[in-house]
Amino acid sequence: MTPRFDTVVIGGGIVGTTAAYYLAKAGKRVALVEKGRINGEQSSRNWGAIRTQGRDRSEIPMMLDCLDIWRGIETELGESVDWRQQGQMRVIYDDSMRARSEAFMPVAREFGLTTQLLTPREVAEMLPHYDARDCQGALFTPTDGNAEPEKAAPAFARGAVRFGATILEHTAARAIDLWNERVCGVETEHGRLACDTVVLASGAWTSRLLKPLGIRHPSLWVRGSVGRTGVLPIEMRKLVVWGKCAYRQRPDGRVNIAVAEDGFHDIMLESAVHGLEFLPLAGRNWRNLRFHLGTPLVRSLMGEFADYTTHRTLDPMPDWKGLRKAANHFLAEYPGAGPIKYERAWAGYIDYMPDELPVIQAMQRPDGLFVAAGLSGHGFGIGPIIGRSLSDLIVKGRSDYDLAPFSARRFNPH
Repeated sequence: MTPRFDTVVIGGGIVGTTAAYYLAKAGKRVALVEKGRINGEQSSRNWGAIRTQGRDRSEIPMMLDCLDIWRGIETELGESVDWRQQGQMRVIYDDSMRARSEAFMPVAREFGLTTQLLTPREVAEMLPHYDARDCQGALFTPTDGNAEPEKAAPAFARGAVRFGATILEHTAARAIDLWNERVCGVETEHGRLACDTVVLASGAWTSRLLKPLGIRHPSLWVRGSVGRTGVLPIEMRKLVVWGKCAYRQRPDGRVNIAVAEDGFHDIMLESAVHGLEFLPLAGRNWRNLRFHLGTPLVRSLMGEFADYTTHRTLDPMPDWKGLRKAANHFLAEYPGAGPIKYERAWAGYIDYMPDELPVIQAMQRPDGLFVAAGLSGHGFGIGPIIGRSLSDLIVKGRSDYDLAPFSARRFNPH
């Protein structure tokens, strides 16, 4: 007998697990299918930033409410996700960075954010052990925060199970079934799941599942790299700082250091298919773009990425050149940290969109399909409110937010 659910969620990252959590909490029969393991890809490999600062104005109303979710989530879920609310800082080193920071201030005022421009002295006072010799100031939002990416999505998944959801790991979704242009099920590698609605929150894999439905989702994979040091002999403010590198000290004293200056793209078949749409974005960031021709291109040409069981978890090689450069930047700013050695390093693929905005939509064709993808490197912090909004669209038939800027119609005019 074919198992039946109200909703099948495809994808076990921060959006998929939170959607499953809120749907199950609302009394829906939910199954979440994940081809690998929960939190195996982007949602566990990011910086941990939870920020309003620097976001597109269309995302800020959602993000303000999402901060409320993060503030209360450890109490609600009954476990720690290492939530800290000590701010988000973007250090200014040159006139271009200053112009971008100043351009955000009217947006911050419009939405009542606590964002402020700091002087170099204020930056040094706020960051213990920081050497600000070439710092020209910073953009700082004290109400922003951070959490541990390795803990958040699994905590939501466990919460969903407590409300009755079924989690199916190592279960790849192969296709979304339709009947008369309406969702009726999901074909998985282990058999069919019947359902009335599908939440597609499959990150970098989304375009491959939408293509058979005639829906364009022109995302490209951008590789982000992070390294983790040993315990450092300095106590730092527990916030995400984004400068020549990005860094965050964990509660255990180790520091995550990320490559922040460069965008690293492994050229694949999709690069040729969607590349023209990314030219405006590439033109604005050409100084910081790096491209790689190698194994990912061969695998994409051979069709390996079309088989979801071949690559259960995307686990690209870290950009060691970029990580060594980031470590040198960090040591220059924190000379008291001593020699910087990475205990481990990892990379992840970000599903990037041409306009850097996600797709969040209840699709009309096919009816019953709800998509949230293309979060473009800033999805971890806003993920829970997207998951809750998807639940609202299914349960209540509406969202509390204006989702028009996130419509898939911007890439599917017909």
